[in-house]
Amino acid sequence: MLTSKRIEVEGYHEAVELFYERGWTDGLPVVPPTEERVEAMVQAAGRDAGEVIGLVPPKWARATVEKIAVNAVMAGCRPDHFPVVLAVAEAAVDEAFNLHGVQATTHVAAPLIIINGPVRKDLDINAGPNCFGQGWRANATIGRALRLVMINVGGGLPGVTDKSTFGHPGKYTYCVAENEEASPWEPLHVERGFHHHDSTVTLYAAEAPHSISDHPSQMAKGILTTIADSLATMGCSNMYKAGELVVVLSPEHAATIGKEGWSKQDVKQFLFEQARRPLGEIKRAGEFYGEETLRRYWPKWVDPKDDRAMIPVVRRPEDIIVIVAGGPVGRFSLGIPGWGDHGTRAMTKKIAWAGTHDEVCDT
Repeated sequence: MLTSKRIEVEGYHEAVELFYERGWTDGLPVVPPTEERVEAMVQAAGRDAGEVIGLVPPKWARATVEKIAVNAVMAGCRPDHFPVVLAVAEAAVDEAFNLHGVQATTHVAAPLIIINGPVRKDLDINAGPNCFGQGWRANATIGRALRLVMINVGGGLPGVTDKSTFGHPGKYTYCVAENEEASPWEPLHVERGFHHHDSTVTLYAAEAPHSISDHPSQMAKGILTTIADSLATMGCSNMYKAGELVVVLSPEHAATIGKEGWSKQDVKQFLFEQARRPLGEIKRAGEFYGEETLRRYWPKWVDPKDDRAMIPVVRRPEDIIVIVAGGPVGRFSLGIPGWGDHGTRAMTKKIAWAGTHDEVCDT
């Protein structure tokens, strides 16, 4: 039984204007959350409408299945999208993700959703051409549903509690699937301890994607050297505050690297060793706060008196998250810096998904 307050309106346009008036949108029109639509969403999840998924900061309001369903309807989700939305919400309210910080920071960070497993095909979640762009309902609405929950349940209002200096377009929706079929390695969810036929979401506090072009390199080392140089920039939060960092390899780049026998761990180790800058350079810019930066964020082996010491963009290779995504043509990859080590870690949650796709691959 639904418990949300009912509001009578004359029609669709009146409903949309009411939601604008009350600040219940992300700036785009919404689908009116009628009782029938919300009930269909809840039923698709097979969970009680009153079940509390968690508390959403900074208001610390209770995110029930029903409240999340209301926002999923508003975002344009279909009922079969809803189990994914619930898993995303569970990742967001996990204490280790630190949604409170992500909601309130002056940084541009926004939750990036990475989806793995058979659910990608069942729901036609784009992992191929233009996967970070427009054109796919599932990508657009699942990511948007989380943002509306952050606004309407958590109270993340721009300029009020959301203090981001700029934000970025991913704060509307930021959802992508891994192109597992194009990867020479195990997919992200398997790497993180799940079975290949599980469906999962991984949530990461992310900047916008940064394009990395390398068309000439025909060897793994050349491609990865270009990527490493692009990651270790003076204005990057990771360069000063470590944390995690995402690298998205295009299928072309991944194929070149994989053919030489490089493992995913080899890729991470190489990037960890090469994505560095001299201490003397980074002391003069970015977010260097002297001894505090040295003690809190950088490895203990860094000699604070040696300006030639090379500072890594993350503390350890495991802090680099590597996935494969994108279209089959184009020798580009992406670097997606994070929020740095502000108490946030990427969280992976299993989707309660029976699934309809027949392709199951055991690892």
